[in-house]
Amino acid sequence: MDTLDAFLSSGIRFITPILLAALGCLPTEWTKDLNVGLEGAMLFGAFFGVAIGLATGNAVLAVILTLVLGAIAGALFGILVSVFNVNVFVAGIVLNIFAAGATVYMLRSLFGVKGTLSSTEIPSLGKIVIPGLDQVPVFGAILSGHTILTYVSWLVVALLAIAARYTVIVRRLKAAGEHPEALAVAGGNVTRMRVLAQVWCFMLCALAGVQLSIGQLSLFTEGMTSGLGFVALAAVIFCRGRVGLLTLMCVLFGLATATSILVDDSVVPPQFAQMLPYVVAFIGLIVLARTSRSGGLRIATPKLEEA
Repeated sequence: MDTLDAFLSSGIRFITPILLAALGCLPTEWTKDLNVGLEGAMLFGAFFGVAIGLATGNAVLAVILTLVLGAIAGALFGILVSVFNVNVFVAGIVLNIFAAGATVYMLRSLFGVKGTLSSTEIPSLGKIVIPGLDQVPVFGAILSGHTILTYVSWLVVALLAIAARYTVIVRRLKAAGEHPEALAVAGGNVTRMRVLAQVWCFMLCALAGVQLSIGQLSLFTEGMTSGLGFVALAAVIFCRGRVGLLTLMCVLFGLATATSILVDDSVVPPQFAQMLPYVVAFIGLIVLARTSRSGGLRIATPKLEEA
């Protein structure tokens, strides 16, 4: 039972950043401006979470200020894509490359370290332990002993599911991607919806990065996202715009990542174990492609625009 609890607790920790990034990216799928730069946005979030936390000594303030920076970056990215017609895929790829290089440069120029920034002065998000429940097998590992961002991620799942079903703003986001002319005729602002989707995306990716750096580890290391942004992107592509299916895919990817960590090296070489979450994502995308070819699913592909 202890092994199961450890597995579930580890799985929840891995699910959280994947789920936050995927929930952030989902509205960009609705607007047909799918942001492939999740990895870069998460990496920036992780870096600034540690940098601001080290400067202020306050984890909550670090989360808030990183969230604000994410909103500003999302607005700039959204303006580039929707106003200046920069191709969203090219912009996302550039963001990933730029984040990888910029965080390494800032790590070395601002803090004078290579590889990992670690200090006892870096604040961490405390774990919320629910009295009594933390001693319950299975349920205790799932529901207790996690950071506030873990509970926020599941709250966002519920709110986004309700919004997708009942609110006008989600209908406008979808209309901005599927029927922009109709939305404009009805008095909606297509550009505003597209920019708003990117702001939401960057904010939640910033939270995902913060969860990795000061939620789980209290340090920053070069490339610490380790492909989790691409796993979240795969979940968004697979989910076909549905919040429930997106959540299920994130849970599967998170548990697969936890499995790769817990597998004994004497049983399976560590390199093969670390490939497990990406194998799951690859299989999921193959299933999606086969479903699309068989006529069971139509994938809307955004038109390429000149940068």
